[in-house]
Amino acid sequence: MNRRFATLAIVATAALGLTACSSTPAAPASSPAASASTAPSETAAAGETPAASGQTVTEACVSIAGPLQEASTTMSSLATATTDPQAAVDAWTALVDAYQKVTDTVTNSEVKAAAATATTDLTAVRDALSKIYLNGDTGAITELTTASTNIQTSLVALGTLCAG
Repeated sequence: MNRRFATLAIVATAALGLTACSSTPAAPASSPAASASTAPSETAAAGETPAASGQTVTEACVSIAGPLQEASTTMSSLATATTDPQAAVDAWTALVDAYQKVTDTVTNSEVKAAAATATTDLTAVRDALSKIYLNGDTGAITELTTASTNIQTSLVALGTLCAG
């Protein structure tokens, strides 16, 4: 029962985090909030791509919004996977792969770094879940707790960056 509760709690946390950071940023690319969140070398005239990174923060966040929303949908289906540990680990692996794929497409250094941190933290959650549920390593519960805290922090950071 405790393992099922822990899995549901993590799934709920991740799903909420994904939903929060996968929404489209409220500020348009030419707004002061978007300009303030980009480095001076990344600022460009409306419609132009900055030479330094290839993307403004807003453009990078918009580019990852769709794939992250799909990942969020995948996470919401994980609640039914609590009775099948392999399915849960497989779903987390798909999520990690989706984040990595999205991160690889981002050229804005700030957003890329935040997305890479989220990917690393998601990988740690997946690995801890695998150790606990597939290998029976209850010692990995501490790893899972730490990884869960880290993923919350990294998803909030990514969401905050994208919100401007």
